[in-house]
Amino acid sequence: MMKKIVILIVILLATLSLITPVTGCQQKSQPSSSVTGDIRMTVTINGLEKGEEAILTISHEGNAEGEELLFVQAVKSDGEESITVDIGTSLKDGYYQLLLEAPDKYFREPKGCFFMVSQSKIVNPSGRNIIFNLLPQPEGLVAEAYISLSAPPKQPPPPPPFEVSVAPEEAHYLPGEPVGVNFSLNNVSSNPIKLALYPPEIQVKPTRQERLVFSVAAGTQSLEIKPNDSITLDFTWDQKNAEEKQVSPGWYNITFKDITVIYETDRRIVANPTARILIQYPKRTMEKTIELNQSQTENEITVILERIELTATGMTVYGFGTLPCYAPPPAASPFMHVFAEYSVDGNAVKQAGSAGMQELENGTRFIWSRYVDPVPSDAKELVFSISTITLSFAPDKPDELVVGPWVFQVPLE
Repeated sequence: MMKKIVILIVILLATLSLITPVTGCQQKSQPSSSVTGDIRMTVTINGLEKGEEAILTISHEGNAEGEELLFVQAVKSDGEESITVDIGTSLKDGYYQLLLEAPDKYFREPKGCFFMVSQSKIVNPSGRNIIFNLLPQPEGLVAEAYISLSAPPKQPPPPPPFEVSVAPEEAHYLPGEPVGVNFSLNNVSSNPIKLALYPPEIQVKPTRQERLVFSVAAGTQSLEIKPNDSITLDFTWDQKNAEEKQVSPGWYNITFKDITVIYETDRRIVANPTARILIQYPKRTMEKTIELNQSQTENEITVILERIELTATGMTVYGFGTLPCYAPPPAASPFMHVFAEYSVDGNAVKQAGSAGMQELENGTRFIWSRYVDPVPSDAKELVFSISTITLSFAPDKPDELVVGPWVFQVPLE
């Protein structure tokens, strides 16, 4: 029998409350169309098999998976038929996406939901149940789709006149194996379109870092694409940097940079399609969960490193903190960016990026995940450092920066 997961989303109108100012925090302004609002949802997951895990994330609409996660919630089934998750997070006005991540054996129908926040609440919530069907992976290339939780307040802009893709979007390789990525662009309009420069520049960077390890320069000529025509470009990388040395294991972004599509004479759209690949360790990676509950205090703020989950494809780090100006749901706390970095056995420092947030009754859980590099099986020590916390109160108020670092030394043996 086909297995299904059903997720019921109940959208509650967001509320925005003023809080009493506390030392070290700014007072919030009166609500306006651009103030950060507290958005609440209730998610019910049905049919998750015992021992399996699903992950709910919220990020800006259009962000590639794993870039900036504004909310992360992992749900693991103990065999119950129904699991309910309350989501509470502070979001500024804008466009967002709610995604469901599930085991690879499933095809998600849909993959996720789009919604819009305006004047501190979800715009025109549809009020219908959101059902995620997890189906067996189909044969052939079939895309997982998105649906909309919000009805737009006005007619949305027309879709772009082209479709662009990279394949594979994500893949794993052993050191030295050739990495192959195919780029394609299809003119889906009834008029010709033009690429400003072709072929595009190609950049290879470690994920979450700006350090360029390899690049191919862009061409100097334009290229016209007729209606319903497609172009493809195959790129192969030998895993070597500009000095012809093998790069270290970890996640890498292969980006077809600044593809500028010109249409209707002078209109332009710029795309940066990216594939993510993992160069694995030649030996096994460390796979275990380390319960920590270590605490560090800097600038009168205590952060707890709760646990670290190590898998063959990456690392997930869970932290917890309560800021002086924190207000429990349904009140609205300031929007936070919590940045961290890490190193293994004294090697090069890597960026963990900005944490996803989960608002709890007594504070905020920070979760770093998605494309954080795995750890080799023979590693001895991990140093995880939370460098800064940025508090955003409103667009017309300056951000408040709290500087650490909160440094945690984690034995891995």
